[in-house]
Amino acid sequence: MKIIVCLDDHNGMMFNNRRQSQDRKVREDMMQLSLPIMMNSYSYKMFEKGYTKNIIVQEELPVLKEDCYLFIENQDVKTYEDQITEVIVYYWNRTYPSDLKWMIDLTSKQWQVVSVTEFQGSSHDNITKTVYIRNEGLTHEV
Repeated sequence: MKIIVCLDDHNGMMFNNRRQSQDRKVREDMMQLSLPIMMNSYSYKMFEKGYTKNIIVQEELPVLKEDCYLFIENQDVKTYEDQITEVIVYYWNRTYPSDLKWMIDLTSKQWQVVSVTEFQGSSHDNITKTVYIRNEGLTHEV
C-alpha cells in the first residue's frame, strides 16, 4: 500500500472534521504520479474540477493494492502500518489546530527517506514533499 498525506508540523491532518489546508500546487504535483490515486469522496471534492485523470473514488479502507496510491485526509491508517510500503508526505511547514493526527512514526528505523523536494505552493510559501519507503525486512515494532 502506498499512502499520500498532508501534514502540519505536529503531524496534524484534520480539525473539526475539516482538512487543515489545501493547495492547488500539491494537487498538481500529485497528478504527476505515474500510478492512479485512490481517495474517498471527501477528498475527491478537492479534485473534481480539472484533476479527475487517474483518480479512483473508494470509501472504505483498506485498499491493499500496490498499483496505486491512497490519498488520505480524514482516515487513520495506523492499523494497516505493516502493509504500507511507501508514504509521500506533503508537509505544510506550519502548525494548525488538529484533532486527527498521523500516528505512524516515520522517523523510526523501519522507514527511510528517499527524496525531499521543496516547492512554493499556491497558498503556502514553502511545502516540503518527503518520500519514505519501508526498509526491507522491517515490520512494525510493538
